[in-house]
Amino acid sequence: MAVSTKQSIIDCTITLAETKPLRKITVGEIVKQCGITRNTFYYHFHDIYDVLDSAIQEKIKVLELSDPADDDKVLFDIIEFTVMYKKVWKNLYKTLGQETLQKNVIGMIHNVFVKYINLHLADYKLSDIDMGIISTYYEEALFGVLVRWIRGESHGDTPEEMHAISERIRVIFTGCLDLMIENIKKNPQ
Repeated sequence: MAVSTKQSIIDCTITLAETKPLRKITVGEIVKQCGITRNTFYYHFHDIYDVLDSAIQEKIKVLELSDPADDDKVLFDIIEFTVMYKKVWKNLYKTLGQETLQKNVIGMIHNVFVKYINLHLADYKLSDIDMGIISTYYEEALFGVLVRWIRGESHGDTPEEMHAISERIRVIFTGCLDLMIENIKKNPQ
């Protein structure tokens, strides 16, 4: 029962965040829409931001369990999650700023990307420094595309359009990771 109540609170909060600024959403609105008491809300969450953070953390767990060999699907899942809740992400961006948004998006990308690198480089162990440099490079690139889209500075309003953009990114970047690895192998630390 607690899991469904918690999910109901998340769903109600996201629905409200798609229609109004986060600052204008009250716990009272959420509990009324969910048909629960304030105590029930506070049993599960500290505040509205905690609800949204929990929704993001749940998605990160799902993505971390994805098959790292299926990088296109994982990348699309990240983009689709952002597209599905564009208004919520915009709300978070306006309310909490780029730093919090960056923390959440990069959190979604990081572990999935590191698993993917390790899977594809089973024959070669990267140093922590090199892994950090490579993963940061890709995380920042993907975050940059997503934040510009959230701010309305790039094309693509639907999951399909964003998938096409992510596919183009993949085409453009194909071979870059291999080149980075070859450069590391030629010049180890």
